[in-house]
Amino acid sequence: MRAARLQDALERLTAAIRNVEAELAAMKAEHDPLATHIFLSRRNYRNANDTKGGKRREINARLSFNTACELGFRGSLDEWKRLMGAARSGKAQLKCKRKSLSPLRIDVKP
Repeated sequence: MRAARLQDALERLTAAIRNVEAELAAMKAEHDPLATHIFLSRRNYRNANDTKGGKRREINARLSFNTACELGFRGSLDEWKRLMGAARSGKAQLKCKRKSLSPLRIDVKP
């Protein structure tokens, strides 16, 4: 009696493992549209010939962010920009200025 129940449970477990392996294979075969969009957007962001003020990258980041939201991205625009590889704007940037005949002056801009 016990051996029959154990054999039956083993057969059900084997069938469940086969089902899980089939689902994993199906998941690997289909492409995730959000992951594809992230990959293409990062490449486009890096390869963009930007203007001096960074307007072109800003516009491209906003447009790709809107598309990503439609595909299921749940983060903010700042998180999307970080994902694209944008430099953090919250860091203090050191900028050296030198006026004629005056000593070197360093301004810190947040």
